[in-house]
Amino acid sequence: MKEHQIEKASHIASLIVRDMQDKLTVDQRQELDTWLQEDGDNFLLYEDLMDEEKLGYDLNELQTYDHNQAYEKLAQKLFSPEVTRTRVYFRIWPYMVAAVLLVVAGGITYFALNTNTAEKPKPRSAIVAQKKSPGAQPDTKKAVLILADGSNVVLNEMNDGNIAQQGNVAILKNQNGELVYKLSGAAETTSGLNTLRTPRGGEYQVVLEDGSKVWLNSASTLQFPVHFTTNDRRVVLTGEAYFEVATATMPNTGVKKSFTVNVDNMEVQAIGTSFNISAYKEDNRSQTTVVEGLVKVNRNNQSKLLTPGKKLVASDSTVTVEEADVKQEIAWKNGEFVFRNTSLKMVMNELARWYDMDVVYEPGVPSLHFSGEVQRESDITKVLQMLEYTGGVTFTISKRIITIHPGKK
Repeated sequence: MKEHQIEKASHIASLIVRDMQDKLTVDQRQELDTWLQEDGDNFLLYEDLMDEEKLGYDLNELQTYDHNQAYEKLAQKLFSPEVTRTRVYFRIWPYMVAAVLLVVAGGITYFALNTNTAEKPKPRSAIVAQKKSPGAQPDTKKAVLILADGSNVVLNEMNDGNIAQQGNVAILKNQNGELVYKLSGAAETTSGLNTLRTPRGGEYQVVLEDGSKVWLNSASTLQFPVHFTTNDRRVVLTGEAYFEVATATMPNTGVKKSFTVNVDNMEVQAIGTSFNISAYKEDNRSQTTVVEGLVKVNRNNQSKLLTPGKKLVASDSTVTVEEADVKQEIAWKNGEFVFRNTSLKMVMNELARWYDMDVVYEPGVPSLHFSGEVQRESDITKVLQMLEYTGGVTFTISKRIITIHPGKK
């Protein structure tokens, strides 16, 4: 690892500890917010560290180890050539920062012992929502909304009702846990981009200002305007989302507004439609599946028109249009896992995102494909047992790491 990377990790670690202690200055808060927005994994690490229950468990575990020895073990996992050849970890950067955080464990321990002594900072002026009372039932839907001014709102910690006001657009959280944007009055004073980000194991639904609905799957990010002011409504996606696009026209002209999703070096343009896009980096491909209407996909100066029941599969070197199993493609939206001759890697990528776990492949694990259906609310052990029925692999779980073994245990 380069020296400047270690220095940055150490600096960010110190900012996180200061945030835990409510001691960030305005400039430090801005610096931390910038880092959180750089990459989805940054926020996922931050969320884990700010979870007091999980942090308390981690601290108890930490107390049983010699700090220097623990750091060395982590370093070996990060940098050992043998390990990197035979094991696959989905989140390397968080482990790097976690290793550096061992150095500042004293500060984290201080936070754990004094978490209720410091006065909490007041919310930013744009945020009008109130956090839930301690002990309130947590939502199953989890996401963070990043407002145009950089403010972060942890939606699953907020009560239903008004979340924020941006110009003439009110941002609401309804009783179903959906995020809703509503324009009132003239829109000329309303501008800026918002970002909705889900962690691993989370999902969320947003109704955009134009009435379009978006379901965001786990470990995904959607960037969108607070108010669509041009003929072309554009959003940016990483991860996976299902879209139901509303018809919209320009005032006074009646000209229909297009709706375009920028994702994975592609432009996906809706023509009055419902469609699903999956574009996770670890899957090494993207898929656009049409449920209703038409979709035009532009990639590398080439256009493909998709009709219902078709999907476009794009990798670094190929683009193909295929028949789609729509039930499988949108199963996540309906609370299911549906596998149809799905490779082991793709299955485990999906499980890792939803259950927020990492995966290790032992040498000799065969190339397998699976078919089956199971509810996403199922315990991870039930899902893995279903996969073990093939007899080709077995699984063990330890400290949120799934290890895949060849054959029988």
